[in-house]
Amino acid sequence: MVPTPAARRPSPLALGAALSVLLAACDGGTGTTNPPPAVPRSTISGTVTLPGAEVAALPTTRALRPGEVLRDAYGQPWRVQSAAHASPQSGAAIPGEYVIVTRPGLSAQVLTTALSALVVPTVGRLDLARVGGAPAVGIWLYRAGRALDAAQSAQVLRTLAAQPGVVSVNPNRRLEPLATPNDTYYPAQWHYPAMNLPEAWNRTTGRAITVAVVDTGIVAHPDLAGQVLPGMDFISDPAQSGDGDGIDPDPTDPGPGEYHGTHVAGTVAARTNNGVGVAGVDWGAKLLPVRALNSAAGSLSDILMGVLWAAGETVDGVPVNPNPARVINLSVGGAGECTAAEQQVFTRLAARGIVTVVAAGNDNVDASTVSPGNCADVITVGAAGPDGRRAPYSNYGARIDVLAPGGNSSLGVTVGADTYPGGVLSTSFDDATRTSRYAFLDGTSMAAPHVSGAVALLLGQEPDLTAAQVRARLKATAAPLGSRCDVADGCGAGLVDARALLVGSPATPAPTPTPTPAAPRVPPIVEALYIRTGTPTLEFDYARSTSVRLPVDTLTPPYTLSGLESGPYVVAAWQDLNGDGLVNEGEPYGAYPDPVTVTGTPRDLTEINLTLGAYSVQVADVKAPGALRDALETLARAGR
Repeated sequence: MVPTPAARRPSPLALGAALSVLLAACDGGTGTTNPPPAVPRSTISGTVTLPGAEVAALPTTRALRPGEVLRDAYGQPWRVQSAAHASPQSGAAIPGEYVIVTRPGLSAQVLTTALSALVVPTVGRLDLARVGGAPAVGIWLYRAGRALDAAQSAQVLRTLAAQPGVVSVNPNRRLEPLATPNDTYYPAQWHYPAMNLPEAWNRTTGRAITVAVVDTGIVAHPDLAGQVLPGMDFISDPAQSGDGDGIDPDPTDPGPGEYHGTHVAGTVAARTNNGVGVAGVDWGAKLLPVRALNSAAGSLSDILMGVLWAAGETVDGVPVNPNPARVINLSVGGAGECTAAEQQVFTRLAARGIVTVVAAGNDNVDASTVSPGNCADVITVGAAGPDGRRAPYSNYGARIDVLAPGGNSSLGVTVGADTYPGGVLSTSFDDATRTSRYAFLDGTSMAAPHVSGAVALLLGQEPDLTAAQVRARLKATAAPLGSRCDVADGCGAGLVDARALLVGSPATPAPTPTPTPAAPRVPPIVEALYIRTGTPTLEFDYARSTSVRLPVDTLTPPYTLSGLESGPYVVAAWQDLNGDGLVNEGEPYGAYPDPVTVTGTPRDLTEINLTLGAYSVQVADVKAPGALRDALETLARAGR
């Protein structure tokens, strides 16, 4: 959550252990003062990852777990629109009804008198009756007194348009609410309205187009259940695989990491309109997970073999893929030219009608220097933020085909009463709890699956399109960024417009969502709480505890807690967003999963790292409800 300004801040805490009482002893009748024995002191240090941290590397930002309730985030104002699909009649003309615009000053009585006696060639007398209107604007609805077929209706339109005082006539038509999914966290997915997806969903929510995600693999997630086809693990080096073996039919991402492939897959085709979690771009697409990278990287050969297998090509030693992909997402890249092997693969796939979508890279350099985005016969995707501008990390240049939402967590997005990082929200996994979750991430890796999902929607509607035609359609219907690109001719055709993509022609650009600039960041408080031993309940010794308030010039600040006596500690951190001295539901909070024990000898404990997510009574402090929260508040208030 992006913090909001706080009116009050607790003063910093300055605590130290009580010194031993000085003792006087007699020595040969001469009084001497013995110094107190030194109390061994140690330090605990690490980093705190705040919500909204940039995620070009291995970040973990705002984490939402299934069932978590977010304070005031998803109230009634976000549920005004129906979640139902648009019916086949959406946009169809209503027989015999006409919307007439008249010149200023023409009265309803005069118009009705003229039209009631109107005789239309080949149709006869209409007996048009006024149903309603807006006199001040000059817009009226009239209805014919009898049924008309399409040819007769067209003749009536021409006749009405020719009447004195009539400016224009159109058939009345049916409009229905846009297909807005009812997934719990959909309101925080700003990135879908940004590319006109709700209007696209009103035309189609997708069919069973297979989209391969060649990435780090995938983990089981309730919002991906039923969406995933059998995949393959193509990491050939057991030492690099992370799962102890080489190529095998299990594409599970063993972690640890950001679960990059799972996040990408959720953007393409998470289960949608199921009342929980997040939405995906294509509601009907099937995901083909191909693991070719570990949590950090993958070899070019493994990636290319994975791509070929995904496309249904024969790969030595591996069964042929029974579910060839029509779209392949490659949220991968590395510096260098496009090799002959890469180009041969992508050219072959394009000739077969398979669309390959590639992330442009996150180094804010010319995309022509990064492979495979600099290859021909692929669609290279840069990233835009919630403000509609090129994201500051996104690569640019002539090699960019289009941009798609990739996030910019230095901006906030307001949902109801809360503000969240402007990253892309999708499916993820929590290493600490080994449970499914949702997370905001940034990157062209997050932009590419938006395009893959949109392409799947298009191919479900027009399955005979070639790869070249898909690329041309994307570029022809994108919304140019103009000055919002920040680099002359560096953002390709512009931001993908899913509705225009399906219609085949550009629409009037939708207004760019106005981002909420990140509010002044609230200093996080990191605390080492000394655990009392021998008590039946969790209790803390505040005299032996300490805290530190961190600067806010970075989203991953380091911390050091010094002067710690030997004993067990709980290390935790939080941000008091509203300055009330309380750990409130939804405020950033995080605790190290296990007690940290400081020994009786000077020793520094490092890499005790903390990640802050939304505090929730349901998921935090399970073993002793309220005890840790109360201790954090008590220690922070000390010394006010």
